Amino acid sequence: MTEKKTKRPVKVDEAKRIVALQDQVNRLTKDLRKALRDGNSNDIVSDVLGGIVNTPKVIPAWVRKAEKRDKFKATPEVPVTMWSDWHLGEVVTKAEVNGVNEYNMTVARERVERLFSVTDKLCTENHTGVYPGIVINLTGDMVSGGLHPELVATDELEAIPASIKAFEWIAGGIARFADRFGRVYVPCVPGNHGRTTHRPEFKKYYRKNYDWLIYQMLIRHFADDGRVQFDVRPSNEVLYRVFNIRYLLLHGDMLGVGGGDGIIGAIGPIRRGEVKKSGAYSSQGTPFDMMLHGHYHQRLWLPNSTGAGSIKGYCEYVKNALNAKPDRPTQPLWFVHEKHGQTAHWDIYVDKPPKKSYEWISTLGHHSEAACVST
Repeated sequence: MTEKKTKRPVKVDEAKRIVALQDQVNRLTKDLRKALRDGNSNDIVSDVLGGIVNTPKVIPAWVRKAEKRDKFKATPEVPVTMWSDWHLGEVVTKAEVNGVNEYNMTVARERVERLFSVTDKLCTENHTGVYPGIVINLTGDMVSGGLHPELVATDELEAIPASIKAFEWIAGGIARFADRFGRVYVPCVPGNHGRTTHRPEFKKYYRKNYDWLIYQMLIRHFADDGRVQFDVRPSNEVLYRVFNIRYLLLHGDMLGVGGGDGIIGAIGPIRRGEVKKSGAYSSQGTPFDMMLHGHYHQRLWLPNSTGAGSIKGYCEYVKNALNAKPDRPTQPLWFVHEKHGQTAHWDIYVDKPPKKSYEWISTLGHHSEAACVST
């Protein structure tokens, strides 16, 4: 007979925070719906939040330079991760992708919870544990947004409810890692799925976007928490440095390049886009070492760029339009060493692990019995 699991008791302070967060969510939902009904779609955030929230542009000192440490302790490293392309609200039907994947709000919640717990475990149990803080890049496309007619027809949640849910989950994750590591730096860029315009627009692009709305709600929520600092810029790109590595964060939909290749997928346009961005930023006197992006739903560790996967995973568009191979839903995690730069790289798999297990080593192919006998 299996023993029943007991629920973890909720602490008083945690319970108060949950209640306060839910009250804020309910109020924001009501105000956002009113703003839409009144026809103020381009100024929703200004109407609801009382104006644009200006975030500090100075990168926290703990991110930029090493702090003094005891010589007998391990050298500090900074964990860096990307939360990208969650597409909350979208539905992937299992039967339509040959049973390879399924996605809805229930599955999304399981994957987000797994993302948080595995990130926590990798940082605390599989690495040094000596961290001045953590960098969480919010890379956009957090909601499906009803960007296409088929999404409008099939999405489980509309853009506003999905944005509210994204806010709740991201806020919970940031609070968790603030409690764990003490400090959190959060650079943010909106993606293309969250835009409120029919076609991409380039002036005030960042403001016409549900991702930006989510970020402003997060800024408001953590306004009195000195451990958390957000960085949202009108350029919709964030340039920052972790120790000796200079990063450029962007979503990836505006690299100024064309389509991919049937063999190497998105690597070609990403590489071309990185070269163009590198040239543009170098000419401005602000070169970078690594470009961080999402958008392509491919986990890519390239020499000069890192691409985030999606927690949504394989979908009908990838199967029918791209004819690409299924890839497990992932989010990236890596560490930046004070002297050695980027060190360990992890793909955080957010789906359920495969049930089938194998021996730790086995031989494959045709071979003679004698070749397998140890002497």
